[in-house]
Amino acid sequence: MPDPAMPLTVFDIDGTLCQTSGLDDACWRTAAQDVLGIKEMSTDWSHYPHSTDESIAGALIREHHGVEPDRALLDRLRDHFVGLLEKAHAKNSDCIRATPGARRLLSTLDRQSHPVAIATGGWTPSARLKLSHSGIDWEGVPSAFACDAHPREQIISLAIDRAADLHRCTPADFGRIVYVGDGIWDLKATRALGISFVGLARGQRAELLGQAGAMVIHEDFQDLDSLLASLGGA
Repeated sequence: MPDPAMPLTVFDIDGTLCQTSGLDDACWRTAAQDVLGIKEMSTDWSHYPHSTDESIAGALIREHHGVEPDRALLDRLRDHFVGLLEKAHAKNSDCIRATPGARRLLSTLDRQSHPVAIATGGWTPSARLKLSHSGIDWEGVPSAFACDAHPREQIISLAIDRAADLHRCTPADFGRIVYVGDGIWDLKATRALGISFVGLARGQRAELLGQAGAMVIHEDFQDLDSLLASLGGA
């Protein structure tokens, strides 16, 4: 069972552990055009019912084709999207990279036996690709993805449950649960779940998080002491 003084920290991927948000936008636009014939789509993810890949795909199909999405089409869109990510990385490996300080923070948390998990709105294969190409060791980390559930809060809940299973405890046994994310949708999900939130953003995105009520926001993961203090008392 985890030390009750230790919180469980759950990390988002895009814009949080990995700097891939711009690449995601571009690959989504191309995939939507190539597979769904959609020439223009919004990449303001707050525009969609749930800011998760599976939900976004379903919303696009309903809006532009007037039908419920079938599994074969969703899988084709997902696989094409992942292929676009791979091609982009092969052309320019810097387009998928870890957020500054992310690997050191995760290594420090591991040495401290601080429980961690990953919960992302990305599809499973694309999320794993980004983590691997960013040099982030995700093997053995309890994780949940858009292939597991549509609403972000359900994805986070699954990651928490899987972390509890790994540590042979219940979610209530963690001293506190902190989610680290970069979007308004992340903050809203933590409020729905009643868990703490640490923002990772700069510029306009940081301003939006602050205006929405986020109390703790870091630009990246480089100030290790400050981050550890935030995760312990967020």
